[in-house]
Formats: sequence, structure tokens, C-alpha cells
Amino acid sequence: MADCIQDLVARDIETLRADVLKAGVLNAKALQESAEIHVAHLHDVLRASSELQEASFQVMNTTIGFARLLYSQAAIAESERARHAALTAIDRLAAVLGHCEARHAAAS
Repeated sequence: MADCIQDLVARDIETLRADVLKAGVLNAKALQESAEIHVAHLHDVLRASSELQEASFQVMNTTIGFARLLYSQAAIAESERARHAALTAIDRLAAVLGHCEARHAAAS
């Protein structure tokens, strides 16, 4: 993967990770939007694969679940478990990205 694409992908992952880490009740709705934007951007620049699709789905699913718990003001322990699950899904997605090709490289 080209360095500039790799930097963009890394930036999306780190921004998403930071958003999950700092999420609270006041920005729970923005967290879902952030996840949608960053995952969509990854799919714009990377060649599709079943592994990428599955990892992206897990990130969206766990992040939305976490955001809903925050918004509903669930118990802290439950919210923190959901935060951990979202971060684990993001880490898995980051690992998958290391095996992905950029779209323009696939066309070459």
C-alpha cells in the first residue's frame, strides 16, 4: 500500500480509536457518525474483501452498541465493557488493514 494511503488509513483508525476513548453521554450520537465516516472512508480507498467487510461490520456494530449505552446512561461497568469491545473491534480492523490493497493498486 502506498505510504500516503497508509497514512490516511492510519489517521482514520487513530481518530476513530480516540473518539471511542473520549466518548461520553454528550457526544454519543456523534460517535456513531464518526464511525460511519471513518469506516466509509476506508472502503473508499481500499480494495473490498470479505475480511475487511467483516471487520468493518464489527466496528460499526460494537461502536453503535456502545453509543446507545452511553446515550441511555447505562451502568458504568456495562458502558465500559462496550467501550472495550469497540476498541477491540477497531484493533482487529487495524490488523486487517495491514493486509489490504489500495483501490488504485488493485487496478494496476
